[in-house]
Amino acid sequence: MDSVPFRIEAAHDIAGCAATVPIQEEVWSGDVVVPPQLMLAVAHNGGFVALGFAEGDERAAGFVFGFLGIRDYHFRHHSHMLAVRAPYRGSGLAIALKEAQRDHCLDQGIEIVGWTMDPLEARNAAFNFAKLGAYAREYHRDFYGAMPDKLNAGLPSDRIYVEWPIGHDRTYKRLRGEDRPPSLEDAERDGIGYVLRAEGNRPGAVAPAADQTHLLLEVPTRFQELKARDAALALAWRAAAREAFESAFSHGYAAVEFLRSADGRGAYLLVPQPRREPAVDTDER
Repeated sequence: MDSVPFRIEAAHDIAGCAATVPIQEEVWSGDVVVPPQLMLAVAHNGGFVALGFAEGDERAAGFVFGFLGIRDYHFRHHSHMLAVRAPYRGSGLAIALKEAQRDHCLDQGIEIVGWTMDPLEARNAAFNFAKLGAYAREYHRDFYGAMPDKLNAGLPSDRIYVEWPIGHDRTYKRLRGEDRPPSLEDAERDGIGYVLRAEGNRPGAVAPAADQTHLLLEVPTRFQELKARDAALALAWRAAAREAFESAFSHGYAAVEFLRSADGRGAYLLVPQPRREPAVDTDER
């Protein structure tokens, strides 16, 4: 879908927050709904709820919801939900909602927005890493426990924690489409090795992560379709990705890009995080 203009409105009353409920029910099948009363309380205490509207459609086309938190002794914003109705996916609305959230947080002096995502969802990975310029360095097993909604039912709710440095120049360029990641074919031509690679539609063996300057970690192209066809195969992908991410992150790597190939394959690009030198005690007393 081509990019279309949207009107973004912050929700400040119960009617605005209640307008998110039908979208939650559509996207997550109604099994898990954040109450609008809670959203309103959050919005009145530093959090953010915003709705996106398309011209000619009275219903909200999407929404974003997040709240204030503290991590490593600093305030940050946790983006708990972003959802777009099916007719408007790929339209640019999700970007517009994230930009509004970013502006809200920058006005508060916040520099990092964080959220969790299923690492096997390639479409979300492309959005978070390639379009927004986020990164990830933490993996959490079965983070939310058993989830009954249509996107998560039947599998452990493993998540990576995504961090979005909203004040960085790279983030601004990604939002404007001025900076794009290389292709997966480019990375393969450069000889970058895989810590996890597909063998047909199955995950291959996980390779050790040690001392390489770059690594690739492949995930299924359409995980929800794969899960609907073969629950056992989806569970195999969950186990393989868990092993690969935990190994890489434990060796100091971070996922910093999501690369696509011309035939639709997708893989995370991982690089070593900068090592922090220990502080030197210069006190001569």
